[in-house]
Amino acid sequence: MGGLGIGKGQQFRSAQNADGISLCSDTLSVLVLPAAGGNIARLVDRRTGRNWLWNNPHLPIQSDRSGDDYGRQLDSGGWDEVLLSVAPDELVVGGSRKISVPDHGDLVRRRWRLLDSDASACTIAVTGDLLRYELRRTVSLDPHRPVIEVGYSLTNNEPFPWPWYWCAHALIAVEPGARIGLPETQPFRIDSSTTETSPGEHTGHWPTLESKGFDPIDLADCFEPARGSRPFASKLFVESPKTGQVSVTAPDGNETLTMSWPADQLPWLGLWINNNGWSGCDSEPYRNLGLEPATVAFDSVSEAIENDVVPVIEPGETIGWSIRLEVTAQ
Repeated sequence: MGGLGIGKGQQFRSAQNADGISLCSDTLSVLVLPAAGGNIARLVDRRTGRNWLWNNPHLPIQSDRSGDDYGRQLDSGGWDEVLLSVAPDELVVGGSRKISVPDHGDLVRRRWRLLDSDASACTIAVTGDLLRYELRRTVSLDPHRPVIEVGYSLTNNEPFPWPWYWCAHALIAVEPGARIGLPETQPFRIDSSTTETSPGEHTGHWPTLESKGFDPIDLADCFEPARGSRPFASKLFVESPKTGQVSVTAPDGNETLTMSWPADQLPWLGLWINNNGWSGCDSEPYRNLGLEPATVAFDSVSEAIENDVVPVIEPGETIGWSIRLEVTAQ
């Protein structure tokens, strides 16, 4: 299954003990798993049969999301939500209260509750574990067009402010020849990489990733074997284009997923580019692509705080934002 990438033959490995909510329109179908951290497990184009979300063949999605090691136990694929920090970290809030943020944050291990649903939309919510807050997320399918709106509402119920550190964690299934669409020369910073960059080289401009001892990697076409692609995995933060938009195009050029977001609220796009360069669950390395619109350009909340770049959510404040996806097929 892992080698099928975004091919039409990809099959979803059934979630274990995870009741799902199936949404459907004329063109798309989506599976939401409230018990499994609110995971969006499938995003299927009904016209072509393509599931755009990557599913880990070695780790089925389960409702028991209590694992401490995200890579070994919970990196099952689909779309998770990350709040407070991606990297495990410690955070001081309210003056002196210290909290330990687990790998991939406070949300992925929580059981969400269903608030409302119909054939093409559902709203689920979750309350915080480390802090008092409520996050609501509504997934809505346009009845007739291949468009999905994902709307968020976060309310701080603590008497003190804390960092509004959030990113989507949508893992896209990619196969050789898939292309990532972003404006050329868009600045990025390298958070981590299995490819050794040149000394002091922690930033760059899309789509070129400099690599010590090797030719530069063209990230836009890094899954293309004809361009001499080699195994690697890198986490980048690309400055959000003014359009707040990124696309992924299938190898045949006939199918494209476009993700859009408000660049003023989410000024960075996290990109996890894994070209057979990494596995967190002791399997052979696999291929996937993380699309992660984000409030900051760091995997660590403490690094974001040290660099004075993380916004805060005030006591009693509610922040709303949304992400839009469109799937085109010829």
